[in-house]
Amino acid sequence: MPDIDVIGFRSSIAVTYLQDGVGAALAGLELPRGYTISREGEIKQMGESFQRLGISIGLGLLLLYLMLVVTFRSFLDPLAIMGTLPMALIGANWAMLIAGKHGCLPSFMGLILLMGIVVNNGILLIDFAKERLAAGHGLRESLLESVRLRTRPILMTAGASAVGMVPIALEWAVGVERLSPLAIVAIGGLAAGTFLTLLVVPILFHLIESMRRRFGHGSGGREQQALQ
Repeated sequence: MPDIDVIGFRSSIAVTYLQDGVGAALAGLELPRGYTISREGEIKQMGESFQRLGISIGLGLLLLYLMLVVTFRSFLDPLAIMGTLPMALIGANWAMLIAGKHGCLPSFMGLILLMGIVVNNGILLIDFAKERLAAGHGLRESLLESVRLRTRPILMTAGASAVGMVPIALEWAVGVERLSPLAIVAIGGLAAGTFLTLLVVPILFHLIESMRRRFGHGSGGREQQALQ
């Protein structure tokens, strides 16, 4: 059968938004027997890029978890630290909505950038709390002291990273205007993720440590013995 090419060009509309419209227009189309529709060009390349990026994000999360397991000698503590990632996604999504940006490759690259920055906040909190626990302090006291002393360095780190992204987000940086969604995701994720981390991560660690003390042998317990 002969191939029929339908070629279109776009000027400023996002390719993802355009693709949604094409998909809606073709939703009720019944093709004759032996005919198929395939999407080529930019949308096909973007789909392949998203697929590779999704694999990269999944592999990155796995490697991050394994690194934290080795660092903290625990299979459970990294779960509290990685609880910062959903918090960052909340801010990233709201930032994209406020800025009127669509999901694209740079925005997903911004998520990978967030993974490295936001997780550091959880590491600072949990590491200090575990040091206080090892010194003989209570769980509640250790967490409150960790939040009190680590809030300032966490805010300074997140603030410096967010401010550095402002020129890119506002498209002031000549030549990298297309990376504006990356900066918007980073700024929104850092803003929400940082403040929510100070609330959610101590709660998660408190739950994990309470369960470990109830069913295990204190802080570390069997997990550390299994990793030694």
